[in-house]
Parts: sequence; C-alpha cells; structure tokens
Amino acid sequence: MPHSNYRYFSLALMAILTISACSTIPAFSGTPVSATSTKSAADTTQTADQLSQIQIQLANLQTQIDGLQNQMNDIRQQQTTLSRYINVHIPASDVIATSDPAANDNISEARHLYNAGLYAQSIRLLKNADSGGNGSAPAQERMWLLLQSHSRLNNCESVINIGKRFTNLFPQNNHSPNALYQVAQCQAHLQQQDIARTTYQHIISTYPNSSAASKARHLLKK
Repeated sequence: MPHSNYRYFSLALMAILTISACSTIPAFSGTPVSATSTKSAADTTQTADQLSQIQIQLANLQTQIDGLQNQMNDIRQQQTTLSRYINVHIPASDVIATSDPAANDNISEARHLYNAGLYAQSIRLLKNADSGGNGSAPAQERMWLLLQSHSRLNNCESVINIGKRFTNLFPQNNHSPNALYQVAQCQAHLQQQDIARTTYQHIISTYPNSSAASKARHLLKK
C-alpha cells in the first residue's frame, strides 16, 4: 500500500473511532433534572404524611375534649341531684363562717346536711361553732350539732374536746349529760379506761336522773 493511502486510512479510522466513542457518552444535561424531580416527589409525599398524622392527632384531641365535656356535664347533673335531695343551697358566704356566730345562723342548713348523712359538710359549715359563740340558744344548738357530726365520723379527739367544753359552758343544757357520755365513750375507745370511768362517775353524780347516768351505771358494773 502506498504511504499516502496508509496515512489516509489511518486518519479515517481514527475519525470513525472518535465518532463512535462520542455516540456512547450519555447526555449530561438530563441527569440533574431527573434527580431534582425525584427529590421533589419525595418531599411532597413526606409533607402529605405529616399532614395526615397531624389530622389524626387533632381528631384524637377532639375526642378527648368531647369526653371531658361529657364528664363535666355528669358532674353538674350530680350536683343538681344532690342539691335537690338535701333541699339546701349553701352560698359561699355561709361556708366561710364569720367570726361572729350570731351573724352566721346556719342551723337549718347544717341540720339538713346532718340528716342527709353529709357529716363532713356539716362540720365545715359549723367549724367556728366549737367555741360556743355568745352562749345563745342558737349558738348552743350549733355547737351540739357540730359535736354530733364529729361523733358520727368517730372523730374522738374532737368529740372529747368539744364535749368537755360544751358541758363546762352550758351545764344546764339538756344535751350536756349525753355530751359527757359521748366523751366517755371516746375515751374508752382510745384505751383511756380509767379516765372513761371517771367521766362515767361524773355523769352519775352531776346528772343522776338522766338516761346517760343510767347507761353509765350499767357500764361501771361490768
């Protein structure tokens, strides 16, 4: 082969190989577009999932709120029923007793509570009656009712303190013998047997014709 033909053939072969190599290289400009589209689609899906979760949480919160509202309605209904049952309404000014017992004449309300078996509420209403107030008949009645409420709840320390004070302040009151008898009962309950016997003897000597004295004699014979 002549040298000029060989050179021409070599150049032609190189040109063919170059063209072939270029045709196998993928287009670069399409790759970033495809990646961006994929990322955008993923972000959209994630946002949709988050919104769906938030909607579920809001629905759960609304359910809880509805449940609490139903409970509040039930409580209001119970309060209304209780108020009708005991037929008494206690204003806040009555629950917080004043320093002047005469200005806080709540015997009727306290008696309603006591008769309904609401002894703790009766005690709260009469909490300042343990001093005997001004010594009037209503003040004595409040103190006696307070003593009975404590007795019903077996609050022996309060029964002893209020009962002793009641009989000391109002020895001529018809309730005084029974007040002392309840004191003695609580003393015996607290294992203060000797002190209880002394109280029974005091009942017998001070109120010999009372029913409390009769019960005290019976207990001392045991």
